[in-house]
Amino acid sequence: MPAKKDPTTWLNSAFFERVLREATEDASVTVEDFFINLHANAAEHYASTIYKVHVSYQHQGQMEFVALVVKLIASKTDQKPDDSAFENELNLYKNLVSPMQKMLKKAGVADAQLAPNLLYASTEPQPVIILEDAQSLDYETRKGLFDLENSKVICAKLAKFHAASYKLLQDGERDTLGNLSHGLFQAKPTKGTRFMKESFNIFTEELAKWEGFEVYAEKFKNLLPNFYVRGAQIYNQSDSSGMIKVLNHGDFHYNNMLMRLDENRSSLQDILLVDFTLSFCGSPAVDLFYLLYLVCEGEARDGHRQELIALYHQQLVATLEQIGHTGPVPTLAELNEDLIKCGFLEVVIVVCFVPFLYASFLAAQNTFDSCKDATQYRRQLYNNPKYREIIEPLLPMFLQNGALD
Repeated sequence: MPAKKDPTTWLNSAFFERVLREATEDASVTVEDFFINLHANAAEHYASTIYKVHVSYQHQGQMEFVALVVKLIASKTDQKPDDSAFENELNLYKNLVSPMQKMLKKAGVADAQLAPNLLYASTEPQPVIILEDAQSLDYETRKGLFDLENSKVICAKLAKFHAASYKLLQDGERDTLGNLSHGLFQAKPTKGTRFMKESFNIFTEELAKWEGFEVYAEKFKNLLPNFYVRGAQIYNQSDSSGMIKVLNHGDFHYNNMLMRLDENRSSLQDILLVDFTLSFCGSPAVDLFYLLYLVCEGEARDGHRQELIALYHQQLVATLEQIGHTGPVPTLAELNEDLIKCGFLEVVIVVCFVPFLYASFLAAQNTFDSCKDATQYRRQLYNNPKYREIIEPLLPMFLQNGALD
């Protein structure tokens, strides 16, 4: 059997020389050496094939070194380039995320860096995004949910991210940004949303077996026929929807963050966001629901939900004022109204994502198989006592706030 062709032979000295000449705006840069290796763990955070590269180069008579992240954009399902996802992320990085960072820094906002710096992007010889390696700047990956104090740090950073985008969008920049609707739910169901609906159905079947929960099971069953439509309504809001409009990260999960800890490694100081393939323009309720369930520990979420939402709003308003926004400012009442309107997504996150917090990474990957064993594993996740401890007290709230209607 012939050896597989190396897909990265084009990542050579000449290529990195071109990257650094563009990034430094110095046509005399020459690459002395580079070391490249596949970085498997980073792929969990960037949702793509990731290479870490260390480059030594001559710049203005000095030998310098830089650490890079090379992100090859590929579909999770068939490993073919996903041009739509690539174009969406590149568009956002160039036309929103980078200008948002510049705006925050110019206004003197603390921790204004929102994401690793974009150094280079191209579609030739294949789609590639090259970022500064933030791990060389003392940012690191961290698994697991956060307590209240650390959740507040992340909540405040999210508010700054949303505030900067809100000002750009209010200032009319949206017209130049192209399609900003590459969110989780599309008009046409994707493989991911079909998997989610299947999980929703499995949960409904298991819920019907829980004594005393029959009324909820019936409600969930009635949601299934309109599952895609309800989701798409949240992610594809018209300008007349009355909802607040910001750039949502779209997959605001601890796995898509790089963390900077204090010297004692006990407190979170700052975060940077990675992987903007699901980012879209819509209500901040989307990222806030991710924050509550895929960032916050249970005690922080259940005991301090409204405190976190109020903190987010307070930081949003303060940042808008600091960056010189003079137009309308979302009120806390409007934000809470959005959370009610988008309540179906909260249900989806709790049913389709939260159970996987208790699954191993390998087992979670295997659940995308449609075989009997994969379905049975999801049934086990739904009956995990830790998951039932989360979902059972939430069901009355979902019923009472109309999320199940």
